[in-house]
Amino acid sequence: MLITSENNDLIKKIKKLKDKKGRYEEGMFFVEGTTNVLEALKSDFEIEYIVMGEGVKIDIPKGDFEIVHTTERIFKKISDTVTPQMVMAIIKIPKYVENTYIKEKGVYVIADNIQDPGNLGTIIRTADAFGVSAIFTINNCVDVFNPKVLRASMGSIFHIPVIAATSQILLKLKQRGIKVFATYLKAQKLVHECNISDKVAFVLGNEAKGVSVVDLVDDFVKIPMTGEAESLNVSIAASIFLYESQRQRLIKNN
Repeated sequence: MLITSENNDLIKKIKKLKDKKGRYEEGMFFVEGTTNVLEALKSDFEIEYIVMGEGVKIDIPKGDFEIVHTTERIFKKISDTVTPQMVMAIIKIPKYVENTYIKEKGVYVIADNIQDPGNLGTIIRTADAFGVSAIFTINNCVDVFNPKVLRASMGSIFHIPVIAATSQILLKLKQRGIKVFATYLKAQKLVHECNISDKVAFVLGNEAKGVSVVDLVDDFVKIPMTGEAESLNVSIAASIFLYESQRQRLIKNN
């Protein structure tokens, strides 16, 4: 099927998915680009449609979804990028059961009111790379299904559960023996001086205001810096935390 009109019902639905309200009304989101679409196809996420620009040829495996084509003009209308790769997947929003992902061991990330989509997407990608068990978003964090978050995650959204929660998730983790860490510029301990190999949760705070759940944090640490910069981007700080945690696990396991 070739869609040539903006008045097509599917095209109208996809346009709604650019906004958070529309995504949750429809119960769906979309990802763009070959990498994200292929990762979606390998995952357990429920795909409703694969949409491709006219003439685009990608080897799409068979599945329980419909493949539709649009003209280049129509695809650019539904795309969230300036130069689209002309392929997207329309996917059902998963219904995660929060308690299923709270264990008595593992490494967790708490995204506390992070507002920049690129930051959250990069954190998801980094968490995936370093074997994080789950990510919980709290306090009006940017929507994980925002197209810019999904692009920055580079397909990692399909590898690791990212669950919208409340600050109560920290209490639930602590009840399971998980220790909660956060960064603080005036902290006395350095990140590599603490045992963060397992049974830990890292709270990553808002880009401007920092961590809002200070009363629920067990220990504050800082990243050693010798230059003139006062602080690090939150996604960079996440990378350092998670790398150090992975480094300690590798040493312990050897």
